[in-house]
Amino acid sequence: MVGYMYDPKQVEHDTSEHIEVSQRAIAIDEMAQANFNLYQIPVREEGTKDELEMVHDKSYIDWVESGYENGVRMIISSDTILSKGSYEVAKRAALSTKNAIEFFKNGGKRAFLNLRPPGHHAEIITGQGFCIFNNIAMMARYAQQAGYKKVLIIDFDVHHGNGTQDIFYRDNTVFYFSTHERDNYPYFSGSEDEIGEGEGRGYNENLPYHRGITDDEFVALYDNLPDDFSPDIVLVSAGYDLMVSEAISSTKITSKGLERMIRKILEKYQALPIAFVLEGGYNIPSLVESVKITLELFEASDDS
Repeated sequence: MVGYMYDPKQVEHDTSEHIEVSQRAIAIDEMAQANFNLYQIPVREEGTKDELEMVHDKSYIDWVESGYENGVRMIISSDTILSKGSYEVAKRAALSTKNAIEFFKNGGKRAFLNLRPPGHHAEIITGQGFCIFNNIAMMARYAQQAGYKKVLIIDFDVHHGNGTQDIFYRDNTVFYFSTHERDNYPYFSGSEDEIGEGEGRGYNENLPYHRGITDDEFVALYDNLPDDFSPDIVLVSAGYDLMVSEAISSTKITSKGLERMIRKILEKYQALPIAFVLEGGYNIPSLVESVKITLELFEASDDS
């Protein structure tokens, strides 16, 4: 059975008129509940903020925790909003990824985490780009604690996951593989020559692509998934803002292109646990349809 996580309290991260709104997750949840028989992975209630120090600096965590009461309303710039409930919602999202790892340890093979705020732009010392804490990075560390020593993170969001790269750039136990639109946000990261440093050299691969990339060109990039890294688990930053109906990039990937790319991932790593963690996607009808395609493919590939 396919695992699925959704936190109704995500609405307390109030972004008002921002494009990253709670309706994104609500609409996905309504579709998922109406169309699929999913195993509901519970959100985590007992996690402590100290766990966030696996990927973030303590001073940053403390700053976010007290930020709203101290008058802070944004992180770095107005694209990353800090409302009264944002700290608790972001903490729950990041810490709840541990429960998805438990789902895998108990025999599950596929999981979709419908969480917000997104996370892949959150670096060790700061959030940015709609992201407060790095959900997929936390999930990778929880996976390693549970015995999945080698983690592959695939990021197909149209924007480079600078935060995930930052956290694992010197780590040879986590391979970060990203495809993203060149010269889009965050503008100054994600080039081909960023391959990792120290022990992590060779464990970071960026494949930036040109504006207006076609389905065929995009899907072909996934022929480059690493062959010399044998992961124990695959975690995917699932950013659906690369789709044709989205307004914040020139990338025009169709539903067929998305389906072909996801199939490549699922077929290559068929025997491994695979989790998709929601990142971008702001045209809500397009986002819902994209997640529906994902869940349909999950059901077809799940043998747990």
